[in-house]
Amino acid sequence: MSTSDPFPELDLERDRLRFSRACRDAMIERFSSVDPDASADAITKEYVEVTVAEALEDLQTPGAGDFFGRITEELPTGAPVGATRDTYYIGRRHIEDDQHEPVVVDWRAPIAAPFYRATGVDPLGLAHRRRFTLVEGELAAYLDEHLDDPDAAEAASGVPDPVLAEIGAARTGAMREIVATIQAEQDVVIRAPIDQCLVVQGGPGTGKTAVGLHRAAYLLFEHRRRLVRDGVLVVGPNAVFLDYIGNVLPSLGERSVQQRTVLDLCIPRLDTMDGVDPDDVRRAKGSPEMLAALEAAVTRHVQLPTEPVRQPFGARTLVFEADEIGEWITMALNGNLPVNRRRESLKPIIDRVLLQRTGKDGAYSKMDVLRPLLTKCWPAVQPVKLVDQLLAEHGFGPSGKKRRWTAADQLLVDEANTLLNGTPFTFGHVVVDEAQDHSAVALRVIGRRSPTGSMTVLGDLAQSTTPAGQDDWDVALGHLTRAAGSVAHLTIGYRVPGPILDVANRLLPHTGVSTVASTSVRADGGEPAVVRVDGDRLAAAVATEVVSVRHRHHNTGIVAPDRLYDAIDEALRARGLRACRRVQHLERDEVPIFGAEAVKGLEFDGVVVVNPAEIVADGGEHRGARLLYVAMTRAVQVLHLVSDRDLPAELGGWRPAAPMV
Repeated sequence: MSTSDPFPELDLERDRLRFSRACRDAMIERFSSVDPDASADAITKEYVEVTVAEALEDLQTPGAGDFFGRITEELPTGAPVGATRDTYYIGRRHIEDDQHEPVVVDWRAPIAAPFYRATGVDPLGLAHRRRFTLVEGELAAYLDEHLDDPDAAEAASGVPDPVLAEIGAARTGAMREIVATIQAEQDVVIRAPIDQCLVVQGGPGTGKTAVGLHRAAYLLFEHRRRLVRDGVLVVGPNAVFLDYIGNVLPSLGERSVQQRTVLDLCIPRLDTMDGVDPDDVRRAKGSPEMLAALEAAVTRHVQLPTEPVRQPFGARTLVFEADEIGEWITMALNGNLPVNRRRESLKPIIDRVLLQRTGKDGAYSKMDVLRPLLTKCWPAVQPVKLVDQLLAEHGFGPSGKKRRWTAADQLLVDEANTLLNGTPFTFGHVVVDEAQDHSAVALRVIGRRSPTGSMTVLGDLAQSTTPAGQDDWDVALGHLTRAAGSVAHLTIGYRVPGPILDVANRLLPHTGVSTVASTSVRADGGEPAVVRVDGDRLAAAVATEVVSVRHRHHNTGIVAPDRLYDAIDEALRARGLRACRRVQHLERDEVPIFGAEAVKGLEFDGVVVVNPAEIVADGGEHRGARLLYVAMTRAVQVLHLVSDRDLPAELGGWRPAAPMV
């Protein structure tokens, strides 16, 4: 073989890939031949059926028999001459041969961790790492990193070309798994201990969402029995976002995870929710002060008696003084149970007293004077009615049938229900994405779903754009849980090209929060292009830029003020295109268009931002800069700014190197 061959072991690795795929096929055949009817009992049969079905579904997913990496461990000190080093192939699934020896190691296994974390400076026991490039299912190339070679330390500490190529690959309108490209700081978060509330703060393109989803898959692998029993929940900001990330966990072999918005969690559901709150009302309804008012309101209706009770009982009359009855009520009220369940605890308290007084069990049911008094002192309360009254007291519209319920009201109803009746369902681990946009009430609703406080909270304070959103993670943690919490920072950007991120980072001083600016590993690409036109030509100019960008990057999206949607749609139709409000299952002529707040969490190869100065002005102080920051950092390849006015001053006087069109 020629010494100039850049991949002298390519044929051997291709043989290994064929062997791995054959082993996968053999595993499928073995599982398919399992007969659940041979089980000893019905319970075992059901267990075998479920286990086999899950294993087959796992092994039949695309790429299940493939690998993307290989690690070779260092020889231990004092190893005998001729000793061989252990080598492991890393892939998406565990693959074994007929003797049950591992052929491919699941990326989540502890032994695979050094593949992601080892550097030339700290090789973590590895002598060598190989990264593979597959093209259309065929092994095309590999990159070797000699971690035991001091001269290679610097090269092995950067981001390898195959990883950069995968990170910069064209988008498809759906988020992809990143198991082949997980970086060291991301892997530390993914494999962090389960028993904590871990906040992951990171700027655009640092992989927060992907890290959170891969952490869910890792925890399910590491704590399978516990989390299959207790469940895993992913909370996303909206239905479009959940649709966008919907394929990630199934592609990682995890299909049991529930993915919901915070409103999807709420119980009881309001019959209608057609009201829209102004920003100041959203802020007030979602505030910590409203949480405190609600907590006070759930017991406010409880009254202590002022008169004694004379209760006929057989041939005698029992007398209960007002203070004595008040002690019973106070004892029950001071419990830790939900309020309505504390009310139920009155009965056993009184039963014990009556047993002492009468010598008879079950005497409470015969207390036809005492029981109505207790019901009057402590009436049952329904959460919807309680919130309705509370909102009226705070000046948020009339109570009763005239109320037009809003999303913020629904969150309050859920919290009232939890305070009164207990949380209706909980999970073993909860992942919250775009957490910075949730109000204090929303965070409390989410936090209630994790009684142990086991959560992964993803967000970026500089992208907090909702009226009642968060500016401080320590404060947000207080709303979420009483369990231990910590904050991890992702600072390396992998999605947004450096020239675009550098311009967007100019907005950070105007966001009103303290965050660390992300730095991109992608030095390729150009600065944002700027097109300035007169107002009557704005929509047409947007359509022209979209056509130009789509010529190179079909996955192109528009971020524009909502008032311009119809005009832009009309201009696009004149060019044979159509505007739409989704990112999945697009027709060839459809172009996604969103407002700056709705586009959060999404990404496009090409992005056209319309009237950036208007986005800043409409958002107001701090929020406007955050909204534009969100809009500009959706771009994976190119960013065009189209405007009928000057660029906002918040960009720090930046002007493109090339003349504005």
